[in-house]
Amino acid sequence: MKKVILVSFLFLFLSQVNRAQDNGSEILEALKLKMELVENYSADVNIKVDVVFIKIKERSAKISYTKPNQFDLKADGFMLLPKKGMEMDYLSVINEGYTCLLIKEEIVNGVTTSLIKVIPDNMEGDLILAEMWIDPLKSTIHKMRSYSKKAGTYTINIFYADHPFDLPDSVVVEFEVKNGKIPVAITGDFEALDDVAKKDEKSSGKVIIKYSNYVVNLKEE
Repeated sequence: MKKVILVSFLFLFLSQVNRAQDNGSEILEALKLKMELVENYSADVNIKVDVVFIKIKERSAKISYTKPNQFDLKADGFMLLPKKGMEMDYLSVINEGYTCLLIKEEIVNGVTTSLIKVIPDNMEGDLILAEMWIDPLKSTIHKMRSYSKKAGTYTINIFYADHPFDLPDSVVVEFEVKNGKIPVAITGDFEALDDVAKKDEKSSGKVIIKYSNYVVNLKEE
């Protein structure tokens, strides 16, 4: 009798896991299909870096994207590479293959989202695990937390307004700074690098990216 109960429990558990995987995949693939409608876009961006020991003026730049994964960022006299967050990281994860599990519903910035944990199929890549908070009704991603080998842990918060194809209005990348090292590939024409970053000191930092003047799916002549 106990064996029958145990087998029944395992069957029910595996069925629930399979259902969570299927539901998670449906949400991820719907997001992918929506963003694949964007063949290209360009936009003006305002970039602000907020790290305690680095002083950088807010900068304006131009970003352009061409499907499937070509991004260009141009700014006079300045080069900032907050690639985490600007290059639709979630699409790279989905496109390269994954295993996923739908965990629960969670409110993010007033929106009911589905929290999905995603493990990339490519075990040799930098990304170990990603957590994505996606609105399953609008197929928009509102938050992504990534655990990587090189960049550590960082969180991307995505906010929306009235832009075509629900492209982001702003993106905030949050990360931890340790030993004076920034883990999210930010380089730039720093105005000052303070000595407050002690060897064992930890602090938080963020990159705030504001988008405007989108031009989407412009056909080449």
